[in-house]
Amino acid sequence: MKKHPSELAMEAYLLDPERSGLSGHLDDCHVCKARLARMEKEGEDFRRFVLPATLDKVLEASSASRLRWTRWVMVAVPAMAAAAAVAIAVRPAPRPAEPPPDYLGEKGGLGLTVYTTTEKGTTDVPDGAKINPSAALRFSVRPGATKPCHLWLVSVDEAGQVSRIYPTRGDKGAQITQKTPLPGGAVLDGKTGLERLYAVCSPEPIAYGQVESAVRASASPESIRKGTLLAGLPKGAAQATVLLDKKP
Repeated sequence: MKKHPSELAMEAYLLDPERSGLSGHLDDCHVCKARLARMEKEGEDFRRFVLPATLDKVLEASSASRLRWTRWVMVAVPAMAAAAAVAIAVRPAPRPAEPPPDYLGEKGGLGLTVYTTTEKGTTDVPDGAKINPSAALRFSVRPGATKPCHLWLVSVDEAGQVSRIYPTRGDKGAQITQKTPLPGGAVLDGKTGLERLYAVCSPEPIAYGQVESAVRASASPESIRKGTLLAGLPKGAAQATVLLDKKP
């Protein structure tokens, strides 16, 4: 009897088909093809219907609890738990609108796309665009000439507060080799003002402390508004940035 992969293994396939090792099985197994189609539909239904209906309640509960151990709330859930009240689905969101080739940097360089879900559906967030201070965000990164590279995604606000967004663990950065939506997501902290996102991708592993120091050194209100390039990064490190204007 053919052994079918577990739900967890199927989730791993949805996140990263190439690394999951299930492609061969799914090509030959009509049962698991049907399971995969169901899981994909659950994820899409979650994005379209559950997220908009539950996000406000999640944010209210978070505010009431005052558990602000970080300025960003990172949430990851499998599709089989999508019916629960959660903030962000871990499965890659639908592909956002493509930015122009020279978006946020030199043509062919590191690219960062930010997108959110509104009542009109998923939309990308242009550099400098106004956004709800409590918006739920997802991110997609496109490595440029420097690939594979070790990625960090951080933010800094006008008060100089630096927040670690991705990866949430480890101290070498997350290795990426191709354009990919990042697992998980973030819910903004509800405060108004400017906040700048920085994606840094280095050919060699780079400690978070080094990236944090570089971002903190560029945390003046003028630098946040203009998007000053980060200094003090390793040779060959690429960077991309997006400005968020958080307004109700």
